[in-house]
Amino acid sequence: MKRNQYWYPVDNAGKIFPAVSKDSRSSVFRLSFYLKEEIKKDVLEEAVNQLLPRFETFAVELKSGLFWYYLSANKKPFHVEEEPAILCKYFSWQKNNGYLFKVYYFGNKVTLETFHSLTDGTGAMEFLKSIVFMYYELQGHTLEHDGRIRSHSPHDVTGEVDMFVGSYDKSNKKSLTEEPAYHLSGETFDNNFSLAVRAQVPTDALLATAKAHNVTIGQFVTAAFAYSIYNCSLGCRTSRKPIKMFVPVNLRKFFTSNTLRNFSLYIKATFDGRESWSFEQMLASTKEQYAKQLTKEDLHRRINSNVSIEKNPLVRFLPLPIKNLAFQIGYFYCAENISTYYISNLGNITLPASLEPYVEDVEFALGGTCMAIASIKGHTNLMLNSEFKDISTIQHFLKLLTDAGIPVTIDTNYREGLDEIL
Repeated sequence: MKRNQYWYPVDNAGKIFPAVSKDSRSSVFRLSFYLKEEIKKDVLEEAVNQLLPRFETFAVELKSGLFWYYLSANKKPFHVEEEPAILCKYFSWQKNNGYLFKVYYFGNKVTLETFHSLTDGTGAMEFLKSIVFMYYELQGHTLEHDGRIRSHSPHDVTGEVDMFVGSYDKSNKKSLTEEPAYHLSGETFDNNFSLAVRAQVPTDALLATAKAHNVTIGQFVTAAFAYSIYNCSLGCRTSRKPIKMFVPVNLRKFFTSNTLRNFSLYIKATFDGRESWSFEQMLASTKEQYAKQLTKEDLHRRINSNVSIEKNPLVRFLPLPIKNLAFQIGYFYCAENISTYYISNLGNITLPASLEPYVEDVEFALGGTCMAIASIKGHTNLMLNSEFKDISTIQHFLKLLTDAGIPVTIDTNYREGLDEIL
């Protein structure tokens, strides 16, 4: 039985984002499907509103308590919008009928942009697939969900669980101390614009290249971009701060869970830019570092350390305004200051067989300077975003792919008025 009124604490991973988010750091990511038809706005809006009662963790608004933010039931109507020019832009949920996500349409493209306090990429993709499935059902199409559409599966309260807290074991923690990382720098675009370069490659060619080096696609891409930073950002050659590539890991693969809330942690590959590196050496080092970190035991210890901070009595009973200040300081020293670059790989997106003919493509994108990867129908889209006008690192990375024999098709959100950067 679904509840009319409910509330949730913001999950452990999402607690920091309300305090640190702003125009220049949106904490928003996006997922898009390209359909075989022009989007019908009214049908799309109806699909979202019909689904919200099924997706409790999305049908919420953010509230300020005395000690913590929390998520409260939101019964207001949801409105879809035409896609804006700037992707992953910070938005005021108070001006969005309280909702922490946006649904956009543009031509044949439907996009879900989500504030990270709400969910991660895996949870957001479950919601977007359900939206598109419902969109076609409302137009009279008969579709079989094949057990792959969350909205058409029986309601399961475990989908609403904060798995960080649920997995907590205070007796087994790991130190979270990190050294500062080398940072990319340069002239940035105005108005928080992020240049997006989409590199589309055949998945089998990318996989074959990775296998030829005896690594995974994720390890290959991480090492390739780290090598591009090493070659194009000459400051890292003399900096005591290492290049640190942060990559989120979907914890559902290690801990049994179907939660729609945040449930991921970062692993990292670290390289001292003062050393002499070949690409092959970076590949070998990335593989070795991944192997040490990608164990259930190590990930569980890190979960415990994160949750222990939340459960500390001194932290729990600090008033929210003081917590916000502490979060802002902590985010700088424990997130921004320790990372050079983020790469997030959502993997291959699977759809019900009856829905596949209606979907042409998928995109995954993050705000800021980073890479987001998603695959569908035999090809992989690598979305390379940059807030910097100098895109030599991206160009070096793409040349690495083509030199490896991987065909690359480029698209971008470049528009007139940015000619000075190209």
